[in-house]
Amino acid sequence: MAAGHAVMLRSGVDSARSWLVAVSCCWINFFSALMYKSSGVVYMGVLQTLGVSREEASWPLTLLAVFIFTTAPVAGVLALYIDIWKISLCGCLLSSISVCLCFWANSVIHLIVCLGVVQGFALGLLTLHNVIINQHFEKHRATASGISYAGPTLASIVYPPLVQVLFEWYGLRGSLLLFGGIMLHAVAGAFLQMEPNPRKAVVASSPYKVVPRDPVPEDTECSKNQLGNKDVAKEEVPLASTPHDCGADVQQAVRVQPGAPDTAARLESGLRRFAAVPNIRRNASVLLEPMFYLICASFAAVLFTMTTYLTVVVDFAVDNGVSRLNSVLLISAYSVADLVARLGSGWISDRGFVSRGNMMALNFLVGGLSLFAMPVFTTYAGQVTMAVVYGWATGCTMILVSVLLTEHIGLDRLPVSFGVTSFVAGALCLSRPPLIGHYRDEYGNYEGLFHVVGSFSLALALLWFVASTAIRFRQRRK
Repeated sequence: MAAGHAVMLRSGVDSARSWLVAVSCCWINFFSALMYKSSGVVYMGVLQTLGVSREEASWPLTLLAVFIFTTAPVAGVLALYIDIWKISLCGCLLSSISVCLCFWANSVIHLIVCLGVVQGFALGLLTLHNVIINQHFEKHRATASGISYAGPTLASIVYPPLVQVLFEWYGLRGSLLLFGGIMLHAVAGAFLQMEPNPRKAVVASSPYKVVPRDPVPEDTECSKNQLGNKDVAKEEVPLASTPHDCGADVQQAVRVQPGAPDTAARLESGLRRFAAVPNIRRNASVLLEPMFYLICASFAAVLFTMTTYLTVVVDFAVDNGVSRLNSVLLISAYSVADLVARLGSGWISDRGFVSRGNMMALNFLVGGLSLFAMPVFTTYAGQVTMAVVYGWATGCTMILVSVLLTEHIGLDRLPVSFGVTSFVAGALCLSRPPLIGHYRDEYGNYEGLFHVVGSFSLALALLWFVASTAIRFRQRRK
């Protein structure tokens, strides 16, 4: 029993194990993010190797983002029936294999299927990290979310220069084979997400099973089947919570007997499966929450603008006379600022210095203005500055999405609400290739594209200022 108690002490909310889970999420995000965080370099590699238009070259990476986030609702439903660590394990393995299969790519279609669709589906299974973080943290959710999201940000710093070097050494196809091997390291993080079960540890040392001593009294309203719904980890079964005040009668009819060490584990497993049946009406009620639509639009906007920027920034800088290597380093400059924001801005909202709504509004404003400024400051120094400013704004907003969903929608509805939010964000990304083709292939520059994505951010800034004011006014009235 002492061992079981010690496990429980280490495994509670905001416990030491909670931080290990946050680190495991960061680990998985770091290795699995190799391809989509190097999208700008891969985009240029596809252009050079296959000799296609920019619109065609952007489709594999666009579908990668689309399938990552449209698969999220599927992952949310699977999480109701399957342990999240098992879902993560499947996602890590499948994403690695799909990238390795790109070694035989001779056309954009091959890349669309393997690099885009299959890898996107696999990475979509890994979008449950927000649920894991919110399950393991209460007081430090924003900080833990920042640690989890630091994984892809670190990937943005490390991988783009590495990808560029490997492209020069091994070409597009050979590099993709190596990338698949690197991504396989994410598997280790999935095993760290396994939840220890203190009850099983106790039962393993006490091989008891439940057998009836005497028939259950007929004059009670208790069903004999209720015995199968009780957790048994001791020599005496606690039935204080049994309905109809009949716990005492049933308890007299129960004794323990050696011989079945896994009885309690099986009973608990059956209860967990029964409790996992989704309450459709409860989950669908997220559509009646006004704040859900604002948070959903915010995540869609920040994802669309961020992935669009990371896809075209290298080509945009090269168009303005910046060398290829320096252009790739713009992604790293953006990512450093993004990382600092994800790790450092969480405590600002956690401690209440600025409300989370105002944080969203302010950073959408800063991000939108920086996107409008990028076609103006075309020197390398100007591009680095804009990358840093935009990276900070993106990092601050990204870590607050799941926190705001938990705060306004509820933790119990987070898997479904985040799944729907991710689906909308992924669907919006389908508009990216036509936009890139329209502005770069037809007009010869990306200026109009930056104005479009910047407008999204400015519109969301205005909406968040209005929403924050309304919430503050309502709280004062209460």
